Amino acid sequence: MGAGRQVRRTSGVLLGFLLLALSGCVTGVSRPGAVPSYADFSGATASTWLGRYVRSQTLRYARTAPTAWPPGVEPGRFAGFRLISHGGEALAARLLLIERAERTLDLQYYIFNGDLSGSLVAERLLAAADRGVRIRILLDDVGARMGDTRIIRLAAHPNIELRLFNPLTIRNSLFSFASRVGEFGRINYRMHNKLMVADNQVMITGGRNIGDEYFGLQMLDFQDIDAIGIGEIGTRASVSFDEYWNSYQSVPIEDISPRRVEPEDLDRLRRQLVQLRSRPDWQRLQQLAWSDPFVSGVEKDTLVWYWGEFDWIYDPAAKADPTSTRAGVPFLGAELIARLDDMREELLIISPYFIPRGIGIESIAALRARGVRVAVLTNSLAATDVIAVHSSYAPYRRALLDAGVELWELRPLAGQQERASTFAGDSSASLHAKSYVYDRQRVFIGSINLDPRSMNLNTEAGVLVEQPELALETVALFERWTEPSHAFRVRLADDARLRWEGGTESARHEPDASWLRRLVSRIIALLPVESQM
Repeated sequence: MGAGRQVRRTSGVLLGFLLLALSGCVTGVSRPGAVPSYADFSGATASTWLGRYVRSQTLRYARTAPTAWPPGVEPGRFAGFRLISHGGEALAARLLLIERAERTLDLQYYIFNGDLSGSLVAERLLAAADRGVRIRILLDDVGARMGDTRIIRLAAHPNIELRLFNPLTIRNSLFSFASRVGEFGRINYRMHNKLMVADNQVMITGGRNIGDEYFGLQMLDFQDIDAIGIGEIGTRASVSFDEYWNSYQSVPIEDISPRRVEPEDLDRLRRQLVQLRSRPDWQRLQQLAWSDPFVSGVEKDTLVWYWGEFDWIYDPAAKADPTSTRAGVPFLGAELIARLDDMREELLIISPYFIPRGIGIESIAALRARGVRVAVLTNSLAATDVIAVHSSYAPYRRALLDAGVELWELRPLAGQQERASTFAGDSSASLHAKSYVYDRQRVFIGSINLDPRSMNLNTEAGVLVEQPELALETVALFERWTEPSHAFRVRLADDARLRWEGGTESARHEPDASWLRRLVSRIIALLPVESQM
């Protein structure tokens, strides 16, 4: 017992020193090996396969459009877009971009899992690097789930650079919690952006990270939306990627990992991937991806692109720097709110985490006073993957309904209607899409939730497109996801109590949620954590 007490006492002293040492660490980790690099704007990427494809689609639009170019629109703010709402298509599109890239690939994600889809993406990235493609991968350190060892192995390739955004100082898994506590003032700011750019010509953005749950391959099936864009949007997105990549908060993995990159790391990774390729689930996933209609549509040149004016909107990287004057400034959020001034008829909101707070209620009430319809789809308590967020949202339901908002909450059973494939069998749905439709003319698709964390603590990005057909496609998705088989309509009953209605079903408490889940939600609602949600 004496030895045990001594060990605990020593551990406690060590932890105390760690926390004390970290308590002042708010400016980040030094990055002595970070060499600035930038997207290739020389024009060389225009001659790649993707560059030729984009040019052919641009010329096709110019031939069929009423005018060669819309009047009053800058050529640098006009591009072609498609909506991606199914997980299988989302994975297929990413794999196709990796396969067709010839010069550069830039990836920026909050989460990159080491699961089946994550391993498949990594394997294709390695193959692209082998054929000479320069690959830059920027991951949020808290969200990245491959672990330093697997990341190191991928970064061992001479054509692959990998940086972690706002990383923890202590990398050892045993003591990393000390970093989370001692450096909380810094690491509470995270990079939530989702972006892939191939040859500066084609980009994908939206709500999806890299992981099985985002591509319909798990029992929990995230309902999500991506936008894939061709043309000038690729250039604009590349500029924002460069800003983040060259930020001092983006640290090369080799500068902070507790182990060095060894020559055998790459060989070890290749052997692991060879073993994975022999697995039936791996082979089946590849077959599903390459047989997706999106792939054949690109290869056979049969896809229809929706052309429109766009704004690529993103928070500056300095938003996540507590020492910067831009820290916590809701740049992207303010841009979206500013667009409400021009609205005349309807605002549709799809946001899995929805905490409007006072300013949100005021903005919505002002819209309703002008006769604008406001409809919201968010997660129910049964469908949410973060109960604490729901606890902060729930108190605002009555104010929203009093203001005249039409409110729906996604049902877990929606996963059985919206399954991207039969790969995972029956699944439970959780809303993960972040999309906002303005007057059925403009649509925003990106990474930002309407909650305090996205507004003030995370960096976010997305594209706002002035394109009625793309907007109407999003409207159709909203209408499908709010059908009684997919969502509950939340109303105020005659006795002023909340009521959840779905077809013939009606409930006076959180439907489909267990008593324990409801109890936990109510307990969390008593805690002062709303600003962190």
